[in-house]
This record gives sequence, structure tokens and C-alpha cells, in this order.
Amino acid sequence: MVENKAITYSLLAHIRNSGALMNGPVDVFVPLIKRVLHKLNDKGIFKGESLMEIQCEAQKLYSIDFPLPVLKTICSQIANEINTNDEQKFIINNDNSFLLKSFYFEDFEDKIQEIKRETNSLEKIFADFCKIHNLEAKDNTSIFNFIDKNKLSISRYLSNEVAPNGHDYSIEAHFVDFFKKVPKVFDIVRRIYLGSIISSFLEYKTENLKLEVELLFDTNFIISLIDLNTPESTNTCRKLIEVGKNLHFKFTILNETIDEIRFLIRKKAETLDNSFLSRRINPEDIYNACERRNLNSNDLERIADNLDETIKSFGISINIYTEALKTKANKSQEFENFKKIRSSTISALHDTIAILYVKEKRAKKIREFEKVNCWFVNNSTSHDIYDIREEHKTTFEYQKETIKVDELLNILWLSQPRINSSLDNDDLIEIGLSSIVAYTLNESLPKANIIRDLEKNIQKYRGQDISDRDILNISTRIAKKQLKNVSDLNKLAETNTAEFVSKLKAQAEIQQKFEDERIEKFDELFKKFENQMTGLQKARLKTNSKEEQLKEKELLLDQSKIKLAEESQQNKLIIESLNNALEAEKSEKLKLEQQIKNEKKEKYLDNEVKKWQRKSLIQCLICLVIFFSTIIYVFNLADWKIEKANVLFDQYKSNFIIAGIFSLLSFIFTFYLAKNFYDKYCNNSNIKAFRELLKIPSNL
Repeated sequence: MVENKAITYSLLAHIRNSGALMNGPVDVFVPLIKRVLHKLNDKGIFKGESLMEIQCEAQKLYSIDFPLPVLKTICSQIANEINTNDEQKFIINNDNSFLLKSFYFEDFEDKIQEIKRETNSLEKIFADFCKIHNLEAKDNTSIFNFIDKNKLSISRYLSNEVAPNGHDYSIEAHFVDFFKKVPKVFDIVRRIYLGSIISSFLEYKTENLKLEVELLFDTNFIISLIDLNTPESTNTCRKLIEVGKNLHFKFTILNETIDEIRFLIRKKAETLDNSFLSRRINPEDIYNACERRNLNSNDLERIADNLDETIKSFGISINIYTEALKTKANKSQEFENFKKIRSSTISALHDTIAILYVKEKRAKKIREFEKVNCWFVNNSTSHDIYDIREEHKTTFEYQKETIKVDELLNILWLSQPRINSSLDNDDLIEIGLSSIVAYTLNESLPKANIIRDLEKNIQKYRGQDISDRDILNISTRIAKKQLKNVSDLNKLAETNTAEFVSKLKAQAEIQQKFEDERIEKFDELFKKFENQMTGLQKARLKTNSKEEQLKEKELLLDQSKIKLAEESQQNKLIIESLNNALEAEKSEKLKLEQQIKNEKKEKYLDNEVKKWQRKSLIQCLICLVIFFSTIIYVFNLADWKIEKANVLFDQYKSNFIIAGIFSLLSFIFTFYLAKNFYDKYCNNSNIKAFRELLKIPSNL
């Protein structure tokens, strides 16, 4: 799994360095997920109930976790890229189920095989390196865990997780430090490191990053900034100043910090001429910077005297109003905690003031990194000297007040693409790898006061019983953690001088013998490495040859496609013309069908209206028939004589019942039948309303 992750990191670095695919924060992961979809197709999987099926396959292939929201964004991007109006190859539904068909992606298979060979080669070289140092590597993949260490460290800020602690990576740090001079090996390490940082995109939300940020600098940051540390540390701290200025950050230092720096420099000036062991053991000691820059005690005193002006020249403001913070710090729990882990009360008070300053600037506890407006920035070897750890916790709810300079640069590189002009990939790799090597080696060293005591004891016998070569060998053994009981040696120097000198001589001889053997073994290692690299070179040439052949085939295929496209263009035009004619004919047919349908509809409505009108006509005719029948009946009784008929009519009028019946019939005819007849035949609005209310049969 670890090798798999290392291969993934190298592939991410390759994609990132290609540049063409990087338009957004997740674009670098798109080829990885395309490969996952291709692998699912190969297994006969064409649909899934959840994106978690893609997530699980990605975990198997790459050994890194893709959060579902990020994975959905990547999958949506792929779907938008490959789907067309004619064909939907990858569909993601609202419930996160998906459909997949005919997905092919093998762009990086040859590159992955090449990376695998390089990764295996790095493991073998590391195993041989351990043997040369008389160490048995329990796990050759620990070199990958070491390279991944910095990503785990920045996770404490991005996902509020405490980085795993307790593993000794000193041999891995020595390996990386040694092979910096061998580009073919170091390039593999560089790619894995860059990929590990790129993979942090998956757990970092880059939106809403707060840019009104204040950085409060610690003692060790300023020591590095003014070039009294290693060149790598100086470059790292000055790079943060450059990046911070581009992002309009505010830089601050406490007056107490300047006092602490000035005291430290002057203390080093006093002991500069008598230091030998310390500078050999700790490459980050001020003594080594003095040797590199050819500085003497007077130069250090001059640097201390001009410290305020030097700090201001970097655009750093000095905060001299700290009395209120100092009073508060003396009564705080933080002060009590720092006194337990600091070498002096003054140092503990200084760090407490700095922590309280940051807390006041933040005003409240903050959970998300992107909302933090103030940091206490250091260039220390460990978080432990700033954080009072709670051992049982693997996560913490709120952001800590402190951050290491390399971690801050890494996160800014992730969140701010516009700073790439001042912090490119090479800068990031150089800063990150130098930092984790320095941090790891320094963490494995004995405490400074133990080294000072040993140096005092050695100075007593230097030149007579102990040679400079002996001191050099002893310092090498301490630096490489091969001599661990240094405090016991100091105790022995006080009780038994002869045995102290004897043990030192014995350790020096062991180291000298080891150095002689080591030179011979390294010659063998380099020969073996050259053979491995030659094999990789041949494999790479073979791969390149295959790629060239594939490109030629693709070119021929493209030419065939162009020819077919040209030939089919004419056919396409003919087909298009026929389709247009067919569409026109269909349109005419539809119009005709609609016309017939409308005519039938009108005919149906006319018939229904006539039926409706006919009812009133029949009613009126019946009334008229009754009326005329009554008149004929009366005339018949009167023998068709008008005078007699008038008499009969008068008799009927005088008859109350008959008169009432005639009045009722007359009323019905006049106010109902006649009106109804008029409305149905003469009232157009009434006729129209009836037509509109008619229900049309479904077949019309």
C-alpha cells in the first residue's frame, strides 16, 4: 500500500509538471479518476448505486482517499468533458448512482510502469544504504513514510489531526541528505514529495481564504532570516517574507523576542572560539553559519548591535507595548506549562507572551485554517516545544497558535495559485525536503546542554589524550545516533577520567573503522545503482519507442478518419437533403390531417347545435298544433259559423277554469317557448356559448 501511494504521488507530480492539465485545483486528479473508470469498465462494471464504488476502486489503485464531495466534482467534470448531445457515456444521477459505458483511458500506463521501476529501485538503494550503516531496514518502504511526513504535518492545520509521533526517521533523513548530490536518485524523492503535497488538495477547502493575516515571528525564524542558520533555512524564511509581501501580510516581532535573539547571539560570540563538537553535531547551530560566512566574535557582536535595523529592513514591525501582556502572562496557565518544557523562565515567559498576543489578535477560537488572521511563526525542529500535547487525543477542535514556516508555505502554495511566480515547484520541494531532513536529524540529537558538557570535558584532554580526528569521529557518531549514552559519558568524566578517555578513544576507533569500510561499500553501491539506472534507461527507451510507434499509428488513424470524414460529407449532404424533403412531406401530411380533423370537428358541432335548436322548434310546433286544433274544434262545434263561434268563445272566457288554462298556455308559449326559440335561433352569443361548452369526442 505504501509503495502504491508513492507511485501515485510520483504520477501526480508528473501530471502537475506537464502543466497542460492544470486549470483548477482538482484538475490534477482528473486523469487518476478517468483511469479508475477505465478499470471499472475492464471489470465489466457499467453502473453503480453510489459514487462510493468509484471511491473504493480509487483507494485500491492509489492508496489515497478521495472525499465524496471532491470525487463528485471530478466525476462531473469528466462527464461534462466526454458527454455529447448524441451520446451520454458517463451519467451521474441526483442520488449519486451512475451509468458508465465504453470508457477508455490508458494515457499514463507506460508512465506508471516506469514510476514503479524507479520506486522499486529507490527501495533497494535505501536497503543497501541501511546495510552500509550496519542497520537492518525492517521496512524498506519507511523512506516513503518519511517523505510523506510533511503532508501529515500540515494535516494538523487542514483537517485538525495530530500527526503520528514517535517514529525515528533519522536513517531516512540521512539517506535523503546524502543523495541530494545524486540527481538520478534525488529526482525520484523530489517527485514523491511534490505529489504528497499535491494530494493535500483533497482535504483543503481553498475558498474564503483570509488574506488580512499577521505573522508574529519567533527567535529561531529571525536567526534563520539573518543567515545565522543553514543556507536552506535562510532561503525558507526569506521565501516566506517574499510570499507574505505579495499577499500583503503584516509582519510583527515582539520586543522580548529581539532581546532573546540579542542575548543568544552574544552568548554564541563568547564561546565561538572554543566550540568544535557542537558545530559538528548540529548543522543548524550558529557556529556553523559563522564558519560558512567566516564570521568572528566581533562580527556577531556587530550583528547583535544592529539587530533592530536589520529586522526593520525586512518590513517587520517591532511591538514594544507588551507590558499588559507580560502581566497577564505571569498569571496564566500557559506560563506554568511552558516552564515545564523550557530551559529558562525567561524563555517560557517570552513564548507565553507570544501565544497570548496571537490569542488576542484572533479574538476567539477558530476551527478552519482559512479563517485564521494571526500566526506565531517559527523555524523549529518540532511542534512539541510550542504545544502542550494531550497524548490521548488524535484530533483537536481549534487551530493552534503556532505554525512552522515550511508548513505555512506549503498551505499557501496549495491555496494561492497566484503565488507560484514567487514560490514554484522547485522552491517548494527544496524548502520542504530540507526542512523535514533538518527537523528529523535535530530531533534525534541529545539536548544542547548535554553536548556542551561533553565538549567541556573533551576540551580538557584535547591534544594530549584525544586528537582532533577522535573528536571528529565522536561527533559523527553522535550526529548519526550511533552514540546514545552521552549523558553517561559526562557523569563518567566526573568520576573516572581514565575510563572516560578510554571510552571516547574506543568510540572514535569504531567510527574510523566504519568510515574506512563505508567508503568501499559506497563505491559498490554506486556501481550497483548505475547498473539499475542503466536498466531503467533501457526500459525508458523501450517505452519511448512504443510511444513513438503508438503515435505513428494514431497519426495514420487520424488520417484515415479525415479521409472517411471527407467521403462521408457528401453522403451526409444527400441524406440531409432527403431528410429535409421527408420532413416537408410529413409536415404537409400533418397539415392535411389537421384540416380534416378540424372539418369533422366543425361538422360535429353544427349537428349538435341543430339538434339543440330542433328541440325548441318541435316544442313550438306542438303548441301551435294545440292552438289551431282548439280553434278548429270550436268552429266545428259552431258549424263553422263565425257568430256562433264568437258566442262559444265568450262562454269559454266566462268559464274560470278554461280561461285559466288558456292564460297559462299563453304564458308558457310567450315567455318560455317563444323566448327559447329566439335564443337558440337568433341569439348568436348564446349559440356560441353552447358550442364552446360541447364536449368534443376523443376521436376528433
